[in-house]
Amino acid sequence: MKRAERLLDLAAYLLRATKPVSWGAIRDHFSEDYGCSEEAAIRKFERDKSELVELGVPVRWVKGEEELETGYLIDRDEFYLPNLELEPEDLVLLYMAGSAALAQGVFPYARDLSHALNKLSFAARAAGASEAAALAAESLSRGAEGEMAWPGANGTTSRKFEKLSAAVAAKKRIHLKYCGAERGVVTDRDVDPYGVYQSGGAWFLVGYCHLRKALRTFHLGRVVELAVNPAVPRSSDFALPPGFELREYATKEPWEYVVHPPLQCTVRLEGPVEPEARASFGPRAQVREDSGGALVEVTATNGEALVRHVLALERAEILAPQELRSRARGILASLAEACA
Repeated sequence: MKRAERLLDLAAYLLRATKPVSWGAIRDHFSEDYGCSEEAAIRKFERDKSELVELGVPVRWVKGEEELETGYLIDRDEFYLPNLELEPEDLVLLYMAGSAALAQGVFPYARDLSHALNKLSFAARAAGASEAAALAAESLSRGAEGEMAWPGANGTTSRKFEKLSAAVAAKKRIHLKYCGAERGVVTDRDVDPYGVYQSGGAWFLVGYCHLRKALRTFHLGRVVELAVNPAVPRSSDFALPPGFELREYATKEPWEYVVHPPLQCTVRLEGPVEPEARASFGPRAQVREDSGGALVEVTATNGEALVRHVLALERAEILAPQELRSRARGILASLAEACA
């Protein structure tokens, strides 16, 4: 059997399976392909499995626990993408945004983005799409070039992204030299990269940090050096933990990144309070009315980020904890002195 045909048959065989398939069962099913010596058959299968992983077919080996048997399977949740039912206008705007990013010439996922844009191109023929396209084009022509540009678009950052995206896809451990936000100290980190996302004009990596023994979020702009584990390049170094959802991290507010233990914080917004000011604290904030204004309760694990956010708002002050209130007052005093 030809290699391409064997890979397709192997993927189909594992997708049809309702439980993990043992190596013995795989070898029996593909007796003509893996009928050589045990050692040679395993090497051949490992090459096939690694190639499927590179093609985006998440073949995993799982250790049996209670009702789950030991063997190989394809993670269906990761293999099958959800059906995105977007309005024609949304599809066109998405196409325009992708085109703008692609035009920068340094977008790290250029090839993948190009394929995605080809699939979205049918939106130009959908009802209402032409009007939306005209609005998007007008927005782009009004100086949106700087706004649409990929943040940190330069050769160094792009090369980091290329390495990182390859490591995420292949599930390879990476080694970072990372400059922390609190004290600016550079530390060495071994990280299992689970995914990357963009938020607030910056790119972030979510992964398991072996130094901290916990999931951590890393600002790509603070990555000094990045190296991918070169050992056994066609085999995964880790598996995503059950229930991990990248969107849970992508929707975090800056003060929810873990820098220090949790602080219960209270912010007062003087009235009249604009809806945008309320919404700026995110979906997990508790907001209640208070004497014509509003009190916002949030949990912060990055107090410095909360201070910056509150200072950027009009008629807002931190009531608690005292350490963040003092920090905000100190910043305002420094600004007043500089302007005097």
